[in-house]
Amino acid sequence: MTITNENYYSYVSDYLFINFLNTINIKKIAVTDFLEEENGLEDWLSYMAKQGILNSQQVEQLEMSPIDAKKMKAFREEWRNYFERSEESQYAFDSLAMYTKHTPLSFDSSLKPIPSKGGTEGLLAILSFEMLQAFQSGIFEKLKKCDSSVCYAFFINTSGKRKWCSMEVCGNREKAKRHYAKKLDS
Repeated sequence: MTITNENYYSYVSDYLFINFLNTINIKKIAVTDFLEEENGLEDWLSYMAKQGILNSQQVEQLEMSPIDAKKMKAFREEWRNYFERSEESQYAFDSLAMYTKHTPLSFDSSLKPIPSKGGTEGLLAILSFEMLQAFQSGIFEKLKKCDSSVCYAFFINTSGKRKWCSMEVCGNREKAKRHYAKKLDS
């Protein structure tokens, strides 16, 4: 799977961890799990670098060892479930702290975290560090799952009123579905 289409991911955030949560999506009525695709993680890392979310030093370090897609998928599912339940758990935060303790981070001149190890451990450390920062800055409270029945995306709801990850895609789709249902009823 090589990403050639800029719209391959339904919603792209400035936060790496949100983009990671969104590596599962519905495209053309079928669920696509980018972590299960051939080269899916590598393509996702490349796309994150292209978007400026990861820098070349981070990607180089991560590519030094293999990334275990099964472990990454388990991490993603644990956190998707956490955000869908919206309940705080000390265990969840302890697990994030453990990943950053197990794989210490250094920082480049722009204060981007660089993991001391590559592969799975490095990616988990970067994601965990960013998630701890997001929790501390109140981002977790604003994280919301898209209300569209055919979308798996999480997004930051800064206004508190937003329903969809993207008005252009999910919002219009849901509004058209309601309009069509009304038309059928009359």
